[in-house]
Amino acid sequence: MLGSVALLIGLSWAYEASQLYVGSKDTVVGRVTHVRDGDTIEVLGRAVRLKGLTCDERGTVLGEVATKEIKSIVAGQIMNCVMTSKQSYDRAIGWCSLSDGRDIGALLIERGVCGRCDRYDPFRKYAAVQAEAGAFTGSYPSYCWAPW
Repeated sequence: MLGSVALLIGLSWAYEASQLYVGSKDTVVGRVTHVRDGDTIEVLGRAVRLKGLTCDERGTVLGEVATKEIKSIVAGQIMNCVMTSKQSYDRAIGWCSLSDGRDIGALLIERGVCGRCDRYDPFRKYAAVQAEAGAFTGSYPSYCWAPW
């Protein structure tokens, strides 16, 4: 009996860990398996570039702060990522939130470690958050301001 319970728990865990898509192909739900930098995480091994956000690159002071901050936010958490149909290099693009509904991009902007990328936030999802947080002091890549 005890062996059967252990087997069921093991199978349940393996099933959960193997699930990359939950609900539809447009949603990724699972634990963060790696943080690449302030605006790119991997959920169950799938790279997700956070939409509408810009963070300084790793190797810069603010880039290292952003990476450390996102690591502290997502450590051990289950993410719910709603994907767009777009890719950026090897990364899918989407918005990710914690299981309690808090948006990762908004948290990073609120904490001043990342900023709103105007061009890639066409629905102005982060406009009010950025206004409340004040101006982002990091670097804005030219593509954030490029014409549509």
